[in-house]
Amino acid sequence: MPPLADLHRAVQAALAGKRLGKPVFVRYLLHGPDKPEAVVRRLTQLAGVVRGWIGQPPERVYAVGSPADGQVSLALHFREGATALVSFARGRSPGPGADVMVFGNHGALYHDAGDASLWEEAEDLADRPDPQLEAAVQRSLRSGKPEPLPTGAPP
Repeated sequence: MPPLADLHRAVQAALAGKRLGKPVFVRYLLHGPDKPEAVVRRLTQLAGVVRGWIGQPPERVYAVGSPADGQVSLALHFREGATALVSFARGRSPGPGADVMVFGNHGALYHDAGDASLWEEAEDLADRPDPQLEAAVQRSLRSGKPEPLPTGAPP
């Protein structure tokens, strides 16, 4: 059982190696046993990971679903036109399972952990998500509309 952080590092290494070119779209689907009160924080942490892969600050986020129901998706639009879909689905697996797709302008990367039950290192759980992004996700869930993010935010 590899840690989820290993997956994140592998994607980052592939992007740093320029094999994919410039990232233009990321889909990150995660399923796990998280409780409803942890879903938005989890998605915001994953959106931060995706933001690092894309290397651009997000301009807008649109959140749909319900943490109480265990299904939430974020659509992110980045400053230079890249987009991402980050989703969480609550499931019965003992740990998170991940499905990641990264499209660059020169290639693509796919990873499907399926039910591999990746585990998380303690420092991954302690990472504080971007408070501005987390607030925008919460606003979007309440409003049902895309929410802007402050300009000038770091990538």
